[in-house]
Amino acid sequence: IDIIAIITPAPGKADRVVELLNETAAWVKENEPGTLKYHLQRETSGESPQLIMIETYKDKAALGAHGSSAKFKALGATMKSESLTSAPMKVIFTNEAGGFASRL
Repeated sequence: IDIIAIITPAPGKADRVVELLNETAAWVKENEPGTLKYHLQRETSGESPQLIMIETYKDKAALGAHGSSAKFKALGATMKSESLTSAPMKVIFTNEAGGFASRL
């Protein structure tokens, strides 16, 4: 299951959101074996750059485990309590349509 999550930080809050997402990514890597990819990209321009999480899950159970984890819920609570985003996160479920991931 491939997902793209687009996060729009509030002005001046992008670095804090990146910090939290990287902490979460480290936790996910250690605790969610069904999460195959949890990669963060940052838009290169603008005062409030969008953040893009590129995620791959082994199956629906792995996706469910991620979404219901205490760590993911805590991330959402912190984002809300610190007013870190200016728009709701947009989640897009995708299927491979072409191209390649690596020449290695």
